[in-house]
Amino acid sequence: MKKRRPRIGIALDSGGAKGGAHIGVMDVLQENGIPIDIIVGTSAGAFAGALFATGTVDKIKDIVQDITWRESLSYYVDPVFPTSGLLAGKRAKSFIQDIMGDILIEDLPIKFIAVATDLLSGETIAIDRGSLVDAIMASISMPGIFKPVVHMQRLLTDGGVTDPLPLDVLKRYSPDITIAVNLHPRMPDRFDPIQKKAIIREQKKQIGKDEDLTSWIIDRMVKIMRAQRILDEVRPFAQSILKKFGTENIMDMDLVAMLHDQLNLSKDKISVLFENSFAKKDNAQFMNIFDIMSTATNIQQYQKNKLMLAHENPDVLIEPDVTGIGSLDFMRAKETIAEGRNKALEALPMIQALLKTKA
Repeated sequence: MKKRRPRIGIALDSGGAKGGAHIGVMDVLQENGIPIDIIVGTSAGAFAGALFATGTVDKIKDIVQDITWRESLSYYVDPVFPTSGLLAGKRAKSFIQDIMGDILIEDLPIKFIAVATDLLSGETIAIDRGSLVDAIMASISMPGIFKPVVHMQRLLTDGGVTDPLPLDVLKRYSPDITIAVNLHPRMPDRFDPIQKKAIIREQKKQIGKDEDLTSWIIDRMVKIMRAQRILDEVRPFAQSILKKFGTENIMDMDLVAMLHDQLNLSKDKISVLFENSFAKKDNAQFMNIFDIMSTATNIQQYQKNKLMLAHENPDVLIEPDVTGIGSLDFMRAKETIAEGRNKALEALPMIQALLKTKA
């Protein structure tokens, strides 16, 4: 009687642009005939895992091959008035959909689970059915950056909030061999003492330089109302003249056009402010809002992963050293993929030995 092949499951850590390392790891496993039966991913891990589950990883490789900082923003930056998030998420969702198409998780050739967090209950949510794109969006929607996602009658946000390295979720599906890819093997500390002092000096200089967006919006609305008042005063006279030509509604059309132009200026202004907040400086002496948010998140994820690995031991632990990669540094994809490949090659003999032992 032929023995059953051991089922292999892999847990993929969150980490934004660090997630390129997952692509390198999965590439090596595929190239060496290591079958993956279960993929559980959080945030970047969910996105990378879904690429392999759908067989679309080559598409993302083509996109990030020589991507620039500004080009990377175009795939996910769509600022909205910040009520529940700075980005609407529509552009990111469209990007994911263009790559993977419309597919249900249960129709994938291998078991796939995206991990998200329920904002209202605090629970870790394992999404293993329904729309793949919606599941990924829920898993990657970093609080404060993307608006939360309504899915499965829940208000969901980034899985990294509760479970960045979802080894516990993976073990619920009872694989025979567990592999974990930890993108936070050490505390994120990218700066030497001199750089730290320079950053502190620069942050002090920034006090008082921030643009008062509220005052700017009020000023813009005052200009719109003034324009409205002028049009209200001239409309009766203008319409009495234009009525002879059968174009009495032209002033209303002009008013709509003017309002549209004013609001578009507002939207453009907010987009520029947003892009400037994203912008990379020529040196490391300034931390913008996203640097601060991602650094704080990376510290939290390091601590959570440390606790997870203390309580849940994987059979194989792969730890690409991508600590120096920022969460938004997508233009460094070649570097992260290469590091993932290197660490996966180091772990390959152990995985192969486990397959033989448990066969």
